[in-house]
Amino acid sequence: MTIQDIANLVQTPLAATLFLHVAVLALFLYLRGRDTEGFSTGFIVAIGVSALRELLFALLPDPSLLFVSDVVLYSLTILVFLAPYGSWATIILALSLNLLFAGFRMADALLGLVPSFPHWAWRGLLLLDVAVIVAFAAIRSRDRDTVGRQAVQASWPWAAGILSAYAILSMVLDPVGPWFRNLVSPILLGAWGAFAFGAAAIFERQIVQALDYYEESIDSLYNVFMSTASELKESFSMDRILDAMSRTITSETGADGGMIFLVDEFDDVIVARAYSGSFPPPFPLPDSLPRKSHRVESYMKHVQFKLGETLFGEVARTAKQVFIPVAALDERVARNGDEDFLRLASLIALPLQVEDRVIGVLALSRSERPFTERDFDRAKLLANFGTLSITNFFAFMEAREKGEIERAADIAAEIQRAIVPRKLPDFAGASFGAFTIPAKGVSGDYYDVIQTRSDKVVIAVGDVAGKGVAAGLVMVMIRSILHLVTNTNRDISTVLTWVNRGITGKIDMDHYATVSLASVDLSTGEVDYANAGHQPMLVYRKASDAIETLEIKSVPLGVERVTDYPQRRATLGDGDIVVLYTDGLVEAMNAQGKQYGRKNLGSIVMRNHEHPAREIANRIQQDLANFVGAARQHDDQTVLVMKMKR
Repeated sequence: MTIQDIANLVQTPLAATLFLHVAVLALFLYLRGRDTEGFSTGFIVAIGVSALRELLFALLPDPSLLFVSDVVLYSLTILVFLAPYGSWATIILALSLNLLFAGFRMADALLGLVPSFPHWAWRGLLLLDVAVIVAFAAIRSRDRDTVGRQAVQASWPWAAGILSAYAILSMVLDPVGPWFRNLVSPILLGAWGAFAFGAAAIFERQIVQALDYYEESIDSLYNVFMSTASELKESFSMDRILDAMSRTITSETGADGGMIFLVDEFDDVIVARAYSGSFPPPFPLPDSLPRKSHRVESYMKHVQFKLGETLFGEVARTAKQVFIPVAALDERVARNGDEDFLRLASLIALPLQVEDRVIGVLALSRSERPFTERDFDRAKLLANFGTLSITNFFAFMEAREKGEIERAADIAAEIQRAIVPRKLPDFAGASFGAFTIPAKGVSGDYYDVIQTRSDKVVIAVGDVAGKGVAAGLVMVMIRSILHLVTNTNRDISTVLTWVNRGITGKIDMDHYATVSLASVDLSTGEVDYANAGHQPMLVYRKASDAIETLEIKSVPLGVERVTDYPQRRATLGDGDIVVLYTDGLVEAMNAQGKQYGRKNLGSIVMRNHEHPAREIANRIQQDLANFVGAARQHDDQTVLVMKMKR
């Protein structure tokens, strides 16, 4: 083919039509990166079939072949528009009828079965496919629980209009003529493009909603933290701390009333310790209790139950969460009367749990409108953080009673160690190993392995500036926010940006934090890495037997709220090793004043690359100890090792 032939081809209407196909295909390929439901794949296939149709028709401009190809494209449109609903019986029926029409049309073209049947009547059958889409979308108009279904409801009027216009124009114009082929035929792409624009708008709206939700959740976490911390600073009264926590969580979840019960392990009972707002009792009241609002409220403030007794006692015994959106429809909720102060509309009851031990129950109520799933998620997040506040109180009270400052630091260190995984998970695609050695008392270092999907994990290592309880509490805040925002489909740089926005302005500048984050797809080996002023990530490549350094220059967390963190992508193979660490490790010095350094770290990893990740971490710790010897440790030291098994 000569240059002139290529130039002539580019100037043809076919080239313009194919260019439109490429443009719509690019839009769906962009959506595919966000699509977790798989609907974009069907549209990509449909666009490919349409492009193939245009090429074939350029070679064989036969009206019968064109009709059959139109039936195929309309069938694919039915498939991709109805597939998000999983209505395969309707889809199969519609496709079967289309196949029957197409086959009969081909037979008619070859054998002349119905010679008097005009072509426009054949094409009128395409309007039946449009009617199927319109009828189905109207029937399922309220079914919008997925992005695909929302996109169908947003785009079906446009798609139906375009498909109808194409069918009608093909009935009144010559479908093989140049006017139809050049101007009308490409409008079919608009039906699919309408879906793509609808889905894109929904994804953008979800991002905005997610950002709003997580910023609100972070603010709620901060408010709970500040309210309980203020009471802890002013007094060592458990009741005041619980009252502050109950009031704040009630306000942050939009509840009308809140209660906190604590477990008395000696008597196996739960006792009401905090009461805020108005809380209609969900359990039967004693017959002897007068049905007066002040008497019922007084009773609720001092009520107690055996473990397993009433709904609250059952939560304390089983550690199971209870969410009752509509109390009137749940048989577990007692009806104590028709008075407003006895009418319960919705209820949430959550265990306050430390590891496997339930220390209390948080209960929230509404008297008129129901709680939503969003309210329930917010309540769970705040309950988990509130549990930490109660645990902190117990720890500090023990330290105060014993009057030992060193003991207080040890207890705070136990709290900090509680947020670090005691046992790292082991996946089919990767193994993990880690250690952390505090310099003194409470460590400001942190590592974690957060499973976000069955085949995807986020690994993290962080270091808060400073030492002691304040640094440990800042790391607790960062961990809480990380566990909140990693369970999204956002990329890892966005996660780090949100964490930074969540803590900036709410911590002292003396306690800024550096963090390394890596999101690992265990099925493909793809790694997205982001860094907030932390040490670079080391990667051992088995294929080349060499150490690779992934370094990103960035600002620590808590310094500038408007910081956007970049990310880098890498791909790991079988036997490749990722090492995240804090500066306390590479800056550790021996008696001669020489630093351990990244070179020694990389060397010990290379020499032990055949071992599992846990053993590699142990070898690093041993090598570090041998290097430092009797020299004093000046900073916390933490290492997290991940080894791929593909």
